[in-house]
Amino acid sequence: MKKLLVGLLSLAIVVVAMPLFSAFEAHVINVSATIENALFVHPQSREFGTVFPQEYLEQAVFVTFSESFSATDQRRVGTVEYVIKQKPKPLAAYEAQVGIEAARAWCHDNYPTTPYSSTDTSWQGYLTKCMPSLCPYLSKTPDGHPSPSNDTGVLPFHDPFAASSFATGKINKFGTDVGDNWIIDLAVPCFRGQCAQDWSAFVAGKNPSVTDPSIYELPSELEHEVFGCNLWFEVTNIY
Repeated sequence: MKKLLVGLLSLAIVVVAMPLFSAFEAHVINVSATIENALFVHPQSREFGTVFPQEYLEQAVFVTFSESFSATDQRRVGTVEYVIKQKPKPLAAYEAQVGIEAARAWCHDNYPTTPYSSTDTSWQGYLTKCMPSLCPYLSKTPDGHPSPSNDTGVLPFHDPFAASSFATGKINKFGTDVGDNWIIDLAVPCFRGQCAQDWSAFVAGKNPSVTDPSIYELPSELEHEVFGCNLWFEVTNIY
């Protein structure tokens, strides 16, 4: 019994003493980093103004490195890969009501399964918060530099949420491809019941993979409305 008590007393002393000894020395590692954007996109917006069915219009967008990425002493990484995605554009009044991020998320998450359907008119309620979408009618054409191009474009008349509808680009700080010039092309749709006889030929000429041009026709009640689309340039890899 005496030996057992001595053992327990020794154990108690060790347990109590451990926190006391651990406080005699400490090491602190200070971790910090400055986080910057890698891309610069110019200009910040593009407007086509008033357009007419079956017009084909083009505007340019330039993509290059941000000021921080371009700095002379920044030589650790030199290549940026990115994608261009399309997302619905909220109405200004809805953005003011719930905030721009919440409005963008709602318009994206609630995009109609069959937009502008003549039988399912649920899309009409969607348009009380979000603009009629211009996204399916916008193509992205790369500049073709270098040759062969390391960028992949997208034709108009497409599903704006499909991965195959995301344009891809790559620029390299230490090579010759230090910036990309993209042409954003708008193939203007027609209104249902008012399309020209060559509407199908117009669609096939811009995107031969489309099998049913009628799905891109707009209901006549959307005439005079302002259409919109947000193009998102998202960095996917830096090395």
